[in-house]
Amino acid sequence: MKNKLLRLAEIIQQDFSEDLVEVFKSAGNQSLAMKMELLSEARSAHQKRSEALWLQAGKKRTLAEQHAAARADLAAFVVAYLTGDSKEYVETAIEALQTLGRHGEVDLVTSLARR
Repeated sequence: MKNKLLRLAEIIQQDFSEDLVEVFKSAGNQSLAMKMELLSEARSAHQKRSEALWLQAGKKRTLAEQHAAARADLAAFVVAYLTGDSKEYVETAIEALQTLGRHGEVDLVTSLARR
């Protein structure tokens, strides 16, 4: 499970200033609340970046904007997983991975959602 979450954290980490991956690498040193707080910050940062890119492109969807939105959706899935409520986020997380071209990681989401 830890490796699966770490892989998703690596994807979410891109274009996020905090070291999300290191928090997930730490063996028990980081509390669940701290992980969730940092994931929420990542989600907000990606959402803001997505909105800024959308406005910058004249309210048109660009690949960079879609990637930022996908990372925000993926962060939402991981938060939901950590709180035990990931089932309703599965489809969105799978779509996010497909948007990011990470088709190989789709099984991470489906296996985590089964737990």
